[in-house]
Amino acid sequence: MSKKMTKFAVFNNKGGVGKSTIAVHIAHGLALDGYKVLLIDMDGQNDASLFLGFTSQDYKKTFYDLIVGRNKTRLLEECLIHARDNLDLLPSSYVDRINTELFRLPSINLVLEEKLKDVESFGYDFVIMDCGPQRSKVNDAVLCYADGLIIPVQLQAASVRAVGNIYEYLSDMRLNTDRIKLIVPNMFDQRTNDSKENLALLKEFVSNDHLLTEPIPRRVKIAEAGKLGKTVFEYDDESAQQFLSIVKKVISRNAREEP
Repeated sequence: MSKKMTKFAVFNNKGGVGKSTIAVHIAHGLALDGYKVLLIDMDGQNDASLFLGFTSQDYKKTFYDLIVGRNKTRLLEECLIHARDNLDLLPSSYVDRINTELFRLPSINLVLEEKLKDVESFGYDFVIMDCGPQRSKVNDAVLCYADGLIIPVQLQAASVRAVGNIYEYLSDMRLNTDRIKLIVPNMFDQRTNDSKENLALLKEFVSNDHLLTEPIPRRVKIAEAGKLGKTVFEYDDESAQQFLSIVKKVISRNAREEP
């Protein structure tokens, strides 16, 4: 019997909350733990690709070609970049055009199942999808495709209050909110009362304690690593420990839900 491939979307419909940083570090952390991982960069800013050290000059075919392509042999393989040991990257381009393409379809519920059907044959344990910060047809399709959502939340009042919009989005899509598997408090500054108060507010809002991870502190080293095209696993051991706790939660959540 073939092993189960689990698909997580890292999503928040508010920008600036650290989605790409979280997505990249979960993906690389899983890869370092021996899992075979595909990271799909679906954000128009391509931050996930940049944080791994890749620019548009490093690839010719992307997720866009899979959406508009017509069942070309080996197309997925041509789009993939070997980013790290056990970690492949599927970059993105022309996200606006992808949205236009998806608007033409009568239903998007299974579009990614079809367009990414060859992914299963590559033997991935996890697919991590870095999503753009808005409601869009691309994100509609991702929410239908994903087995679970990981939601980074910046510890500012507006960002914490906006978590309710994600539950509303799922409801509008007629998707069960139990798709939300983890909520990651991000950019925590333990020196400020504001950050502590917003963490408390988030804990109050999220009634299910097991959804919340430990907060990721605001660290200069995390930003420095991204600018260098590295992860903190390659750059700063202290910061890496913070992300390892999130990776362990992803693994345990997946193990708990496998049949």
